[in-house]
Amino acid sequence: MVDAKTASARFETAQQDFFEEVGLTATTRFIDLETPPIRTHVIESGPQDNREPLVFVHGTAAFGAFLAPLMAQFPGTRTIAFDRPGYGLSAPFEYNADNLHRTNVEVIKGVLDALDLDQVHLVGHSMGGHASIRFALEHPERVQQITTLGAMPGFPGTHLPLPFRLMTVPLLNRLIQRLQPSGEEGALEIAEILGERAAFEAHPSFVRANAANDADPKAAKAGQSEIIAISTIRGWRPSFPIRSEELRELRHPTLLIWGADDPIGKPADVRDSVRSITQARFETLGSGHLPYLAQPAKCAELIREANSMGSANAA
Repeated sequence: MVDAKTASARFETAQQDFFEEVGLTATTRFIDLETPPIRTHVIESGPQDNREPLVFVHGTAAFGAFLAPLMAQFPGTRTIAFDRPGYGLSAPFEYNADNLHRTNVEVIKGVLDALDLDQVHLVGHSMGGHASIRFALEHPERVQQITTLGAMPGFPGTHLPLPFRLMTVPLLNRLIQRLQPSGEEGALEIAEILGERAAFEAHPSFVRANAANDADPKAAKAGQSEIIAISTIRGWRPSFPIRSEELRELRHPTLLIWGADDPIGKPADVRDSVRSITQARFETLGSGHLPYLAQPAKCAELIREANSMGSANAA
């Protein structure tokens, strides 16, 4: 097993290679959150002003740099990402059904507070989209707009693919870990389940960064614990999903960018639920679970359009 120091060094190198591959000029730093009391790794790019900043929130078993291809599309805008607790270069953390929602909300709030950001456009991928909606419902005054990328776990009409649900059963989880390839081939196998193998293969340094993150015992533990916190072998845990009545309470302009072949939920499975959001725009792209990796320029174009419309409405 790779020791923590070696795992972090490998990940940091792979992350920097990925930044260079996608053309992202970024600086990184650490901030110490009070709730939960944890050290968090933050990635920043663009001008250091607070005019309509974009804050990117990654999903389960991922890391802040996961969204670098999309961040690179906004050179004139302040963009911020961070490694959620347990992932990337942030400190170790284990999720459970009791602490999941509170942790996601408090970490976003803590990052915004530490960076003196009063109001932001949240851009969340997968579980990061779920967390962004939870945060907006609890702290509506801190959010200008929301963009979600890919199917959100727990969104009405979605389901966790069977290979991930099998990981919630301890005996099967251990068997899967023994049988699953390690390193880059293991990362590509996960990409295959998510319908994004071709997009992964187009970014070799992204594959290496994923492999480095997966090889870190800290990140592996965080990912496994989060999957168990949101699901059982039968499906979402009862306390986890976003309810339709909660979506109706969402008052922010919300752009949902969905992959036509997303294995967590096809567009037809969620359209009725999307209509529960007062100011929703629903866009489907030819991709799997990572539409921004397959089509970063198109996703950026949609986000810019949403920003323009939101600014016009505010005026």
